[in-house]
Amino acid sequence: MSFSITSFLLLMLSIAAPGIAGYAWQRRSLPGALPLSLMAFSVAIWLCGYATQLSSLSFPPALWWVRFQFVGIVALPVAWLWFAAEYTGSLPWLNRRRVWLLGIVPVLTMSMMLTNDVHRLFWQSITLIIKGPFTLVEAVHGVWFWVHTAYSYLCLLAGTFVLLRFILRTPGRFYAQVGVLLTVVIAPLLANVLDLAGIRIWGGLDLTPFGFAVSLAMLAWNLFRLRMFEIRPIARDMVLQSMSDGIMAVDEHGWVVEVNRAAAALIGLPPTQIVGKRARDILARWPEMVERYREVREAAEEVEVAVGTERRWFDVRILPIFDARRTYRGRLFVWRDISAERRFRAELQRNNERLLAVQQELIAARDAAEAGNRAKSAFLAHMSHEIRTPLTAIAGYCHLLETGIERQSLAQTRADLEAIRVATGHLLDLANNVLEMAQIESGQTTLHEAAFDVAEIVHDVTAAVRPLLRRNRNRLVVVGTDAVGVVQGDAAKVRQVLLNLVSNAAKFTTDGEVEVGVVCEVAEEDRLRLRFWVRDTGKGIAPERMATLFAPFAIAEEDIGREQRGAGLGLAISQRYCRLMGGELTIESAPGSGTLAAFWMPVRAAQVAVADVSHYSSSQIR
Repeated sequence: MSFSITSFLLLMLSIAAPGIAGYAWQRRSLPGALPLSLMAFSVAIWLCGYATQLSSLSFPPALWWVRFQFVGIVALPVAWLWFAAEYTGSLPWLNRRRVWLLGIVPVLTMSMMLTNDVHRLFWQSITLIIKGPFTLVEAVHGVWFWVHTAYSYLCLLAGTFVLLRFILRTPGRFYAQVGVLLTVVIAPLLANVLDLAGIRIWGGLDLTPFGFAVSLAMLAWNLFRLRMFEIRPIARDMVLQSMSDGIMAVDEHGWVVEVNRAAAALIGLPPTQIVGKRARDILARWPEMVERYREVREAAEEVEVAVGTERRWFDVRILPIFDARRTYRGRLFVWRDISAERRFRAELQRNNERLLAVQQELIAARDAAEAGNRAKSAFLAHMSHEIRTPLTAIAGYCHLLETGIERQSLAQTRADLEAIRVATGHLLDLANNVLEMAQIESGQTTLHEAAFDVAEIVHDVTAAVRPLLRRNRNRLVVVGTDAVGVVQGDAAKVRQVLLNLVSNAAKFTTDGEVEVGVVCEVAEEDRLRLRFWVRDTGKGIAPERMATLFAPFAIAEEDIGREQRGAGLGLAISQRYCRLMGGELTIESAPGSGTLAAFWMPVRAAQVAVADVSHYSSSQIR
């Protein structure tokens, strides 16, 4: 074997090519780097084989190196098409899992060449020719050689077309890089065309390896000068990697073909360990999500998932991927962390709910104030009538007494004076109720506790109401007064509450019965309390009236008879007195079933007899 300068140059270039291949291999995660590494190795094999072929002195070694060259020759067109497709992203179906399909024809070519002595389909004949310092091989090509040639040119032309189309869409600042890539492929392609056409310019040498030598030089320029992989014309990858949203592309079979840094950070794996793996394996930490979106091609929703030790919310969007022929090729998953946004929305919703609650309270307060104003206005109108009527009666009777005092009898005079007394008493009751309500609302009402006999209070109240009972033909029943003795409390307020309840029962009952009762009972923590009740058989109270029963001036809104007139303050005052004494006032009624009013107060004295109350019904003791 004798090396010429040309052979030595080709050999040096074949040694430099693996350096380029290694540089690309270190960046194999970048689009186009892995096929570029294969291209460089293929060129290295071709140049090395051709250099040693030219220096061979006999036929067998020369033929062996020719066959060795074909390892790079058949791989180079496939590597070029793969590089063009991956670098530009124009052929998404040609990913790293399917590229082996392009290697079927090269593998068959190598098989046909190695077994050519059997079938002669690759070379019909091959001859060794020595021209000066070079050992050349001339062959009569068989059928499969032309199949291999057509396939190789198809791959080279397809890759070139993809790059040309890419150039038209590439910003001007990247034209230098893409232009160099075109030179890389055009130089050996042109040299090979000249060789196949029989045009041998330089001593009969095949110029194709020299074309690839030029390609290697241009590749080196593109790598080290133009920084093809550091500033490559795939701006989409820069945008993709800089996005804060997680993005992952999955083909129609469920294999991950692309992922950005945000998605890889969430998954917890580097991109090199994600691309080329099945999506269900990569996302095995979230089996419910895998099952949920297994067959979903398009979706847009918010989901909550566990990330580490915390629960986070994501806005998940799934978009179908179609090629230029509208054929379904996979799905694009995009997710954005909206946990902070969800927390903000939840806080905003809580604030809105609080504002609505405050608004409702303000509306209720406004309605209550308006209702109070309406009630007071009605009360004033009612009071003007209530006051004017007795005053008119008093003035009229006084005038009658003045004009007829000498003519009328003593009995007639006594009747007139009684009418004056009744009218005056009514006015006094109205004035007292209004003043007492004003004192209660201003917080000036106080308790005046003293010992009093419960039976005496009940007797005084029933005696005061007997005229009204007789007028309405009602029967009075008193229960339990003999069982209760002396207690400590505000006798005046107890008397007024009981008087209001008994008066109401006598007023609103006709031809019926009014029952007044009192009982001493044991309350919580062995404390004693007195319970009074007043039950009547009157017409009862309507359900809609029960809601405003204890509202001040509420009776002024009712359309009642003149014989049942009042200021509408009795029950309001009574309830407030009961609560002031530490007790409560309750009223139960239904139309046609009468009314049961009851109030209780704690006992603060020891001089009380605890009665056996088992013979009283529950409806009576409330």
